[in-house]
Amino acid sequence: MYDLSKHPFFQEWTDPESGVKSYILKERVAPVQMPFYFTNPSISPDGEYLWFYAAFPPCRERFLAYVRLNPEKPEIKYFPQGMFWNASPMVAPDSSGVYYMSHKNLCFINPDGEVKIVGSIPDDYIAHRHLFRSSTHLSLSCDGEWILTDGVVGDVTFIALFHAKTGEFKLLHEFPYVHNHSAFSPVNPKQFVCPRDWRRNAYTGKYEWMEMRLWVMDIDQTYYRPLCPDLWEGHGVNTAHEWWSKDGKICYVDYENGVFEVDPDSLERAHVWKRPICHAHSNGNRTLFCGDQTPYIWNKDQALELLFFNRKTDEEKHIVSAMPPPPMPRDPYHLDPHPHFSPDDSQIIYMTTVLGNIDVAVTPVEQLI
Repeated sequence: MYDLSKHPFFQEWTDPESGVKSYILKERVAPVQMPFYFTNPSISPDGEYLWFYAAFPPCRERFLAYVRLNPEKPEIKYFPQGMFWNASPMVAPDSSGVYYMSHKNLCFINPDGEVKIVGSIPDDYIAHRHLFRSSTHLSLSCDGEWILTDGVVGDVTFIALFHAKTGEFKLLHEFPYVHNHSAFSPVNPKQFVCPRDWRRNAYTGKYEWMEMRLWVMDIDQTYYRPLCPDLWEGHGVNTAHEWWSKDGKICYVDYENGVFEVDPDSLERAHVWKRPICHAHSNGNRTLFCGDQTPYIWNKDQALELLFFNRKTDEEKHIVSAMPPPPMPRDPYHLDPHPHFSPDDSQIIYMTTVLGNIDVAVTPVEQLI
């Protein structure tokens, strides 16, 4: 990873309480600049590019952009042709560009801004219904064959695949309730997590509860089962924000109780980080964690904590001790810090507001250990 203290596009910022240093992207291509959703790393695997979301209020849409991290080759670009739906963008494993959903189309964009349509949700499947969502966030099977997506069309949720090379669309299943945040296992090419979520009915506006959030499924459709069958949402638990560790464990947050990890096959579960938390993420071997607590209080004009946790030493540190509320409402851009580790686990990337803007920030992990 490059030394961002030498990068002309980044400004060093030190938390006044903890002394932890972050590097904030000060060069701008848009009024709003924020990193990817935490389950899909913002930094390319080769460490060359930091991809981010760009937005131009009051336009509700977000667009792709990147900053090149090599301080000797500083470059920042914004792509109006890279408009995406939801939080779908996913950096390609070979660092060649980004996959994203734009309405019904699965697209790929390279650093030169060249876009190709990889595949599309067929018109005969949409069948004149309204396509509310075509993806939450994309994920690639560990054998590189399939890209997983989920969406809402008409009054059903669907989970489907795109073949990574041919673009073939393969519908897996439809549900009369919401499944989203689906994501492939990093070790089993057929297994994925497909959480249920609450929603407001698009036609009635009625709030619909999820009952049980965590579910796992396989692409051969031989099983669909709860990950934690004893957890009943709203009855002593409030489960959310799950991700896969690199060794194939599903980690998730309980807002009040903290971070848990579960083996998707044995269902063995461990309580890892015991504190209230909202979003969280882990390094590859699940020894280090980061999280935010909590962007939901920003509606009450309260500051937010961005935290780091060392599982081996049971120590906790502030990355940001008091992040002020954003200068605009959280919607429509989903303005949460969404902290996450880089692919090589050397950096934590997050959205910050400490300079009064919506900015991308990077914190070197080494100083936290």
